[in-house]
Amino acid sequence: MKAVGIKDLKNNLSSFLDFVRSGETVLILDRNQPIAEIKKFDQKSDLTKQYLEEAANANSIIPAKTLKGINIPKSILLSTGAKTRISTAWREAYRADRD
Repeated sequence: MKAVGIKDLKNNLSSFLDFVRSGETVLILDRNQPIAEIKKFDQKSDLTKQYLEEAANANSIIPAKTLKGINIPKSILLSTGAKTRISTAWREAYRADRD
């Protein structure tokens, strides 16, 4: 187990995460007092996955057949200028409504 102060952790986060990836635990200290630890994620202790499996087995939820990403059509994507104009229009409408 490695112990590290907050400042060192912030400045060298990627190297400490390499230790974690290799299976080591990193103890985080604040003024020499332990406040947290970072350890490698254990798939067996993934409570969300366990809850979803139990709920699906109990027919409380129906899981998706396949996982898909969301594809936003290009016609909906806005340019930066359009976003600013819409944001400004909403802000002005809100202020007018508040007056």
